[in-house]
Amino acid sequence: MTTRTKIVWYDINNIQEDIYNKYNDYTFQFYNDTKKCIDYIKSINKSEAVFLVLSPLSALEILPHIHESRQLDSVFIYLNTHDIKIDESLLDKYSKIIGIFYDLQRLFQCIKETIDLAMKNVESFKFYEKHQKSTRELSKEFGSFLWLRLFKDVILKLPHNEEAKQDMIAKLKECYHNNNRQLKLIDKFNQEYESTDVLRWYTGQPFLYKQINRALRTEDIKLLYTLRYFISDLSKSLDDEYQSTKDFFNSNVKFYRGVKVSHEEGKKLKENTGKLISMNGYLSTSFSKEVALMFAGESRENETSVLFEIECDFENINSVSMASIAYYSTNRDEEEVLFDFDTTFEILSTSKNISENYLVVKMKVTKEGIILAQEHIKQHNRQLETSSAILLYGYLLTVIGQYEKSIEYFHNLEKNPNGEDIAFIYNYLGDAYRFKGDYETALKYFKNSYEIMINSEPPRDILSSYLLNNIGSIFTTKGQYDVGLDYYKRVLNITKIDSNYAVITTTKEGIGNIYHRKGQYNEALKYLKSSLKIREKYLSGEHKEIGRLLSVIGCVYEDMDQLNTAFRYHKKSLEINEKCLPVGHSYISCSLRRIGNNLTNQGKYNAALDYYVRSLEMLQVLYPNGHLNIAVEFCNIGYIYYIKQDYSNALDYLNKSLHIRETLYADIKNRNLVTIFKYFGLVYMKLEKYDDALANHIYALKVCEDIYPIGHSLISDCLTNIGNAYRGMKDYVKAMEYYEKTTNNEKQNPTKPNLIRLARNYESIAICLSDQGNDQAGLEYRMKYVRTMKNVDPRISYVNVIDYIADMFFNKNIYDNALECYLTSLEMKSKCLPIADVRTAETLENIGNTYFEQDKNQLCENDEQYQIKARCYYEKALDIYKIKNDITTIYILNRIASIYENIRQYHCALEYYEQAKYFIENYFSLENSIKETNEHDITRMKRLIK
Repeated sequence: MTTRTKIVWYDINNIQEDIYNKYNDYTFQFYNDTKKCIDYIKSINKSEAVFLVLSPLSALEILPHIHESRQLDSVFIYLNTHDIKIDESLLDKYSKIIGIFYDLQRLFQCIKETIDLAMKNVESFKFYEKHQKSTRELSKEFGSFLWLRLFKDVILKLPHNEEAKQDMIAKLKECYHNNNRQLKLIDKFNQEYESTDVLRWYTGQPFLYKQINRALRTEDIKLLYTLRYFISDLSKSLDDEYQSTKDFFNSNVKFYRGVKVSHEEGKKLKENTGKLISMNGYLSTSFSKEVALMFAGESRENETSVLFEIECDFENINSVSMASIAYYSTNRDEEEVLFDFDTTFEILSTSKNISENYLVVKMKVTKEGIILAQEHIKQHNRQLETSSAILLYGYLLTVIGQYEKSIEYFHNLEKNPNGEDIAFIYNYLGDAYRFKGDYETALKYFKNSYEIMINSEPPRDILSSYLLNNIGSIFTTKGQYDVGLDYYKRVLNITKIDSNYAVITTTKEGIGNIYHRKGQYNEALKYLKSSLKIREKYLSGEHKEIGRLLSVIGCVYEDMDQLNTAFRYHKKSLEINEKCLPVGHSYISCSLRRIGNNLTNQGKYNAALDYYVRSLEMLQVLYPNGHLNIAVEFCNIGYIYYIKQDYSNALDYLNKSLHIRETLYADIKNRNLVTIFKYFGLVYMKLEKYDDALANHIYALKVCEDIYPIGHSLISDCLTNIGNAYRGMKDYVKAMEYYEKTTNNEKQNPTKPNLIRLARNYESIAICLSDQGNDQAGLEYRMKYVRTMKNVDPRISYVNVIDYIADMFFNKNIYDNALECYLTSLEMKSKCLPIADVRTAETLENIGNTYFEQDKNQLCENDEQYQIKARCYYEKALDIYKIKNDITTIYILNRIASIYENIRQYHCALEYYEQAKYFIENYFSLENSIKETNEHDITRMKRLIK
């Protein structure tokens, strides 16, 4: 929404040039003629804002004619001398007078602040789908609406007392500390205000409606809380007015609103027909279409005039808060109707009024927004029954990612609890610090809260179980899994599912996470899926906790190498999180990161990088001072650059990750720390800096052994990496020693050996043996690699290694092994590549070549069977190559023709040679020798047929 501002200066005398020189950033309109000044201000469109500078004398002449004009925003009285006495009744009579100024610099500072405030009150639209099956961007908008709706739910339950009122008064005085006129009005409000007068005060005093709408439109949580006393009165009054007057309305009433918007916003309104729209603020409308059109004015070069035509069906809508406030307004002819800030509308249609050049947007008031938020609000209402609204509000700040504000809020409560439960205050402080990433401070507050609850008379077992879960999660994050598991199991001993499902689901998830990190994947899935089942029973299907847990389960499948299953869980998690969480929430970032991990494992590195970058950008806004998850994202991006062989960028991102770890989380040892040093080692291996690689891999192993049990697959990974570093240094004895340690570690895996790590170790042994000249033994281990990889979820990166090994056997004429490798490759490609992919055709061709060569090199009665099998695979490859118009088509056609020629089926051979000729002549520019060879083949076949 756009607001055009104009500064009008009357009776400026001899200082006009000085103003132009000093304040040329502003656009002024100067007048010395009273009538022209009044006429000009009245001619300005009502959607624009005039800031008027007057002398005391001219104010007495001009203000009686224009003070009630909607377009007049603020008045400033300026004098260049203190000698003139000012009539104080002037300030009392005209509420739009901001103050009296004797200094130009102070005057313009106040004008700037007032204009900035007016701009922050400009409306903004938020669109989202009726059923929230929306795009990513629109779903985020719903998240913002949801939390604003929850804010209203909380403040209506907060104490409405003198303390809340004085919080508001103090804040308003702070905002207007340089404005004596407004300070007097604030004092008057403090002395005279009654809740029954809320609509009169809202419509009559700019210091109220400007600050309130500024807070709503900028989503300033702290300011909204400070203004809670008045906002709750205003929302209650709108609801009361609606309930008392709705029976006097016709069943279907139309309201109108005229505004100017940017062309981009006008386009967005058109694009979102059929969707829901909300305004971040109280919405002023009119019964009169003519009044609305005056506000809309005419479209201009950079602006579109819009007329909103709003239908309200009073027979079917009973959840809207709105009221006719013309009685309270100084402009009663505008027939103003005010809607509450959480009202939602559905855009029915948009059309252009050609003759008068404005956009008509037809909408209807709907309860869809409230319905969408209802399930989430029910969850908060359950908390309101067991915890005070004052505490819940602070917790709400944590939920929406305002961690610093939440910490500040609860520390203030800690100093002055006012009867609030100090154990809850400590718990919520722990939550805020945990989400912020300050785990030691979080642990301190969780333990303090737990001690208070468990030592109460009688002990508060149910509530203390929340604390045990929180403490368990901190120890899990710190890599102290057995300690964390002990805390979680203590919860299961004191809590039953019927008494508190939320505690049980959290406990089971915590236990599942620990088993996951210990590599016991089936146990992990058992607990995690049990937790999900309970959550789905008690929560809505699109709840953030369900979204988060789906992603956790996806990670387990990821580590089990079931990538397609993992991807489905991660994708569903992201869809849910984007629908029910505000933009930039840490859960959304987490879902993006895990999809990036999945795509990395699938070998889709560019797509993975996009997801990592999106996640990083969110995290850097959320945690400007750094966070553990930012370190994780830097590490992930570093790995992608390693894969892309951009080792300089890889080291840069890994160093950024390590810097955060060393400066903020030096005492935390977890999987990410292992990964950072592992990736450093891999980069240094590629740079042939084997000493540096070895040092990093050894440190990664040390951390791994500190946090994981013997047999964990990450320990195997570290051992193999150390072996590879020694191999790079040509210390083959040491290398083989560590490869043997890998094998022994996998034998001690508590569930079953990690096949991928085991296969990787076989490949490393094979390379080591070959480097020492023992090719035969090396080839044996390469076959172990292939036969092990047959049993894992296929990835194209695995297939590339298998193809390389197959080619190796083929070139050494070991056709049985080559064939086994190619067939394994074909099976994997059929599962992880699109149909008719050229890479599949290459493997089919290689299988055909292998059978073809077996026929030439093996003497047996069934020679023809190899030729038949070779032809079969060539035919399959040919189907794909023809679709792709690949030059290999000619080679395959000639191979098939030669097979038919070998078994004396000359007609069939001729057919394929002639197909080859067709492709040579029509599709490819080839050397003459190829064409000549083809002609000789055709001639020979024709001769043999005769």
